[in-house]
Amino acid sequence: MTTHNLKQGSVTLYAQLATILRDRVYTGTWPAGSPIPTLDELTREFEVARVTARQAVQLLCQEGLLSSQRGKRTQVIWEPPDISHRPIFSSTGSLDESPATYSVDVLDYEEFDHLPLRRLAEGTDAGPYVRIRKRDLYKGMPYACSENYVRLDLYRRFPPGGETVSKIIRLVRDAARPRQTTGSELIRVSMPTETEAMQLQCALGAPVARISRVLLDEDGSVLLHGEYTYCARDFALTRDITSLLHD
Repeated sequence: MTTHNLKQGSVTLYAQLATILRDRVYTGTWPAGSPIPTLDELTREFEVARVTARQAVQLLCQEGLLSSQRGKRTQVIWEPPDISHRPIFSSTGSLDESPATYSVDVLDYEEFDHLPLRRLAEGTDAGPYVRIRKRDLYKGMPYACSENYVRLDLYRRFPPGGETVSKIIRLVRDAARPRQTTGSELIRVSMPTETEAMQLQCALGAPVARISRVLLDEDGSVLLHGEYTYCARDFALTRDITSLLHD
């Protein structure tokens, strides 16, 4: 029998419990459509107060993982993302996917002489750059927000309004041709800031995937530096690992 060692500390008991319950949803232990244990059952299993169990369940309801209705058992409503059609990849394999269900909400533009401090510090600063802050939406629901620093001369080659309908990485790729471009990404998992939680309509305690991305010109100058935040509920990444299986 698994022992859950919930202790008072800097992380509240209900947040600790919510983490365990969230994992049961994401791993399929509690599949979509299934009822979860009652508050009394959770209280006994985790040896916590009823109010703690209720707060944990309410948090997952706010995150869109559970549904609670008066007179009915609380059920799991989250389903694993279908990576065959949802625009949720960070990989360049999704460059040319702009389905009718995909839309962009551009938040603002601002020009800078130089790039900000970067987690992915590859390439040479070749400013000025224009920063484009935006949200990506699927069927009207935000699933990612980002800050994109595009080299200004390259941005001026974008089709008018292109960033309002297409992915910026695709626009950069097309504008940079025929010159060769290279790119890399750094992927991390953390919690959203208050601003990100508001933009993504997710709870402050909900996990997010963070992607730092850089595209370089053939001379090593930075064409695009981007910081992207994805709701964990809508994030998936596929990789071909064939090369790892051979010498």
